[in-house]
Amino acid sequence: MSSNERSEARSVILRLRRYRDRIDDLTGVDGTADAGAPAAPTAQRRLASLKNDIDHDSHECEIGKRRAVQSDSEQMFLWPALREAAGVMEESSLRLLDARAKDKLRAARAHILKYLKQLEGLYPTL
Repeated sequence: MSSNERSEARSVILRLRRYRDRIDDLTGVDGTADAGAPAAPTAQRRLASLKNDIDHDSHECEIGKRRAVQSDSEQMFLWPALREAAGVMEESSLRLLDARAKDKLRAARAHILKYLKQLEGLYPTL
């Protein structure tokens, strides 16, 4: 494997990890306290930002297919993860960070983790 492939894989791994971490922060998966009433407006903004970023990035992958060559890591791991996560999150408006929204976020997280774990398995030292 070339150093360019490793660099591209690392970039995708870091990007997927950032999305995972943002979801964990909102849902309390990482063991931190859940977003309570005082933090609700902040949590709502973070939820809206996360949803917007995933939607934007999943649409960018479609545009990217037409305008530039994508790396193997992007084609096989990043774009499918983002499309699947965006699909789950589009199923509802996710305006409020309620139990249903957290379930959707956990489902989106599972899609991201599926591809992240596969890529980390191919590049365990990144």
